[in-house]
Amino acid sequence: MKGKQQDVLSIIKNKETSLSIILLYGPNIFLVNELYSKLANSLINKNKDVFGSKEFTAKEITTSPENFYTETQSIMFGLEKSYIRINMSGSEAGGAILEFLKGETSDVCLIVRAGALSPRSSLRRATENSNSALIIPCYDDDSASLISFISEKVHQGKFTIGREASQEILYLTGLERGRVNDSVDRLMLYLDSSEDREIMTEDVKSVLFDTNQSQINDLCSSMCLGEIKKSQQALSRLFLQGVTPPQFISFFLSHFQKIHFVGLKVLSGLPVRSAIKELKPPVFFKEIGLFQNQVELWGVKKSERALEILIETDLKTKTLSTLGQSIVGDVVVRLANVARK
Repeated sequence: MKGKQQDVLSIIKNKETSLSIILLYGPNIFLVNELYSKLANSLINKNKDVFGSKEFTAKEITTSPENFYTETQSIMFGLEKSYIRINMSGSEAGGAILEFLKGETSDVCLIVRAGALSPRSSLRRATENSNSALIIPCYDDDSASLISFISEKVHQGKFTIGREASQEILYLTGLERGRVNDSVDRLMLYLDSSEDREIMTEDVKSVLFDTNQSQINDLCSSMCLGEIKKSQQALSRLFLQGVTPPQFISFFLSHFQKIHFVGLKVLSGLPVRSAIKELKPPVFFKEIGLFQNQVELWGVKKSERALEILIETDLKTKTLSTLGQSIVGDVVVRLANVARK
């Protein structure tokens, strides 16, 4: 039968269930894994289950189920109910789970995690149609669900956070729960010794923008000067350092806004060097020559088009979070090619 996340949370809280199967599935892998882990920790009594709880793979369930059948039929001494974990990620087939549903299973419960399952999946259909099973979809997050997640997480860490600071986290991180989780962890670690325990918007900007600014500047310069290979190398290094796709787009937008600003000043009759000096914060004096070259390459019209492309890309990185790195890589090459024309 179909259920909701609240049903799982109730089972976790009560630490027991009469169900034969609990299946968690969907594109939100972080949430699937989080609930799966909490269920296992809540239901499996490690003190009594002296043999441990084996986790079966999709391959074992669909092609070599002998050990699974043995496990479901074993007598677990001292246990009223035994729990078996199954990782069905990457498979939509039901395999031995379908046979399990047909038998008497009051003393065994399967805790199953899976990825996205289509309505035609045999595993999904069988679980939805069984009164002794519970299937919970975990869909992609939106801003509202993630702001709620942030609020709950910082509360558990004995911090407080306002809506504006939460929205700033999403702006810099994107709508992917795993990245949001890591970002909040970094913020709480950074502010762990603070007395007021409040996460402010300024803290978010400071911590999540905490990266090697000179490398960011090198990437922006290389891209705007049409140096494709150099741009890709800089991009790869920064990805390895943990810079997220939305952060890259934020950096690029800021850089092109400066180029556009200077371009407008030049059109109004101001010498380019004088226009550059009006930027706040100022361009580092050793980089003024490079920045002037970029202004001359892009001008007002091309920089306006670049800003339009980056705004479109910003939305893509936040809504298609799993493709974020590819999207950023594509836009870097695209803009570098424009610079060479």
